[in-house]
Amino acid sequence: MTLRSFWVGAAVAIVSACGGQTVAPAQNTAQAEAPPPIPEGAETVAFERVADAVPEAEKASTQTVTEATQYWGVKDGDPLPIMWEDLMPEGSEEALMKEYEEFYAMLEKRYAANAKSLVDADPYAKIEEGSEFDYMPQLGGFETVEDLDGVLIRMPGYVVPFDFSTDSKHREFLFVPYMGACIHTPPPPPNQIVFVRADPAIKIADIWAPYWIEGTLMTEKTENELGDTAYALTMSKIEDYTTP
Repeated sequence: MTLRSFWVGAAVAIVSACGGQTVAPAQNTAQAEAPPPIPEGAETVAFERVADAVPEAEKASTQTVTEATQYWGVKDGDPLPIMWEDLMPEGSEEALMKEYEEFYAMLEKRYAANAKSLVDADPYAKIEEGSEFDYMPQLGGFETVEDLDGVLIRMPGYVVPFDFSTDSKHREFLFVPYMGACIHTPPPPPNQIVFVRADPAIKIADIWAPYWIEGTLMTEKTENELGDTAYALTMSKIEDYTTP
């Protein structure tokens, strides 16, 4: 399983398990700032790049950012196109998959041990909000690809604002690989979330739509309630996602 297909599957499982609803806001949170529900029928886009059709032997030659830039045909001053798997250093993808497998195996055992019927034991049954199963930690680590530090990049993903008011403009927000991440649980690992800074602040018309984002990427650790991050980006451009 590739990281791309894993994120798409994770998004589907999360929406199914949560019954398509977002996590309830705290009682003192204004209704205007509550996360809106995922639109019925909405699906996470499986982001792909044209270069995926290039033979693996040719891909293997792109070991550094300089080589990758030449490989992609990127001109000086143009952003380097990357995908989410490019943010994970060698070996961390396999370690993450194993960590998720172990966590889900533990969760299934807890379901079975507390189930009163075979239906209740179904790990994909709707999770009751506020129950002991209504949680999932942020797995994964802060390992980064140092060669990408300070590089102008372009990548697709989804916006997660800190303020869900429809009138808000955002100077800071998270950028994630699949729809509903961080609003539903679990958040992706820190090296699969980018903390974005925008100047001037921007208004996001639809947080359930995918976007292309461009800017200077940095290896920078941030911590917040929605999800800790291993990367930050100073945004220069954001636009609706279209297939390359």
